[in-house]
Amino acid sequence: MMLLSLCVREKLDIAVCFCNYRLRETADLEEKIVEQYCRENNVRLFRLYPKQETNENFQMWAREARYEFYKKIYDQLECDYLLTGHQKDDSLENYLMSEERGSHGWYYGIPYEGYHHGMKILRPLLKYRKKDTRRYCEEYNVPYHDDESNFTDHYTRNRIRHSLIEPADDAQIEKWASEIERLNKVQKRMLERFEKEYGEEISISAFRKEPDVNDLMRWMLWQKDSTASYSSQHISEIVKTVISSKRNGFIPLENHLEVVYEYGVVYVHKPGNGYSYVMNEVRYFRTPYFEIKAVGKTIEGLSVSEADFPLTVRNGRADDVIELRYGHKKLSRFFIDRKIKRKDRFSWPVVENREGIVVFIANIGCNKSHFTTKPDLFMLKF
Repeated sequence: MMLLSLCVREKLDIAVCFCNYRLRETADLEEKIVEQYCRENNVRLFRLYPKQETNENFQMWAREARYEFYKKIYDQLECDYLLTGHQKDDSLENYLMSEERGSHGWYYGIPYEGYHHGMKILRPLLKYRKKDTRRYCEEYNVPYHDDESNFTDHYTRNRIRHSLIEPADDAQIEKWASEIERLNKVQKRMLERFEKEYGEEISISAFRKEPDVNDLMRWMLWQKDSTASYSSQHISEIVKTVISSKRNGFIPLENHLEVVYEYGVVYVHKPGNGYSYVMNEVRYFRTPYFEIKAVGKTIEGLSVSEADFPLTVRNGRADDVIELRYGHKKLSRFFIDRKIKRKDRFSWPVVENREGIVVFIANIGCNKSHFTTKPDLFMLKF
């Protein structure tokens, strides 16, 4: 409410998003407070009443639900920023929680600026304590309401707030704040070095020699998913596996990430959901994975007849087999022989006809019954 009041006083062009899970008796009261304030100050108000239909962690589900809601309104109104009311105590809670469980992302506490769901986020109140926001509301007669669930120790955040932050004097608060600032400066320097020295793939020999190898692995994961958090122990186990392995392999992680180590390099990969394009006739088009062209190299050519349509161009599967003029070729064997990286295998283009027969595989060629010196189309893999 302090943030909303400041935006109104500054005459900013804003809209308010209110997410009501209706799990607390006072949730509707809070909504009425916001509704009345927005009405009195001519502020647009958007509301959401989500219902959880899964058994996943409620806090994680609730956060995802409201940020998807924010994103919808953000895009609809073509907003420049998402402003959130996080304040200094929230940042300290994040820091102390990560310290307690031995895990952290690439930033300690909460940054002033960030991105989430494709939105640019600003947190203007981070220099204020929780008590400062309450004092502001009382001084300027801004209505507010306390979420009564914050008074219990049901959640780790609440317990840390009640047992550590609220009893702390100003000296202790500033000591934590200074420590967060120091650690973030160290992280920033390390991040700048990683960005300068390393790319998406890192040679395993360089990986082994890196003095801050655990932080390097955390950075690699953060590059692919900035929302994920891993304990220091988990990071150490991943690094140990990569360094000690004498064979190609991969480590599956949360959010569908994989740490892949193969052919002398290590990288983090997030497989896509696959793709499928249907062709009812010969046509030429381009996708993120391949291009169907009118001209090309012999190995890129394919002849088709009306009996083949509709053709389906999809991502390859390891069990795909094509019958060539010199015998059968399994896609998985081709991957091994050519040392194709795991990250490239998921998007490898394969063409099958209406009977489900694989008639073409990119960089292998067409099956023997579809080979001619005058192909109807050519496929180039990206």
